[in-house]
Amino acid sequence: MFKETKLKKYLRENDISQTELFNKIQEKCIVSLGSDVISKIVSGKKNNYEINTLLKICIALNLTPNDIIEKDLFIEKHIKK
Repeated sequence: MFKETKLKKYLRENDISQTELFNKIQEKCIVSLGSDVISKIVSGKKNNYEINTLLKICIALNLTPNDIIEKDLFIEKHIKK
């Protein structure tokens, strides 16, 4: 089971569905993201994705990368202590 991602928390707190996020990305970006990719990112199953993907989500939601990047999870998994 995955911890709630920052993106999932944002969507929940702002009452935005993944379908609405998909539609916002389609409205604002020339090349959209697949709904399956959005689902994997929101759920935390996919946390290593391209910067272009991150920026599309940020532009669609008017957020910065820091608002949704899982820095603590990255540090926990990839940084030596």
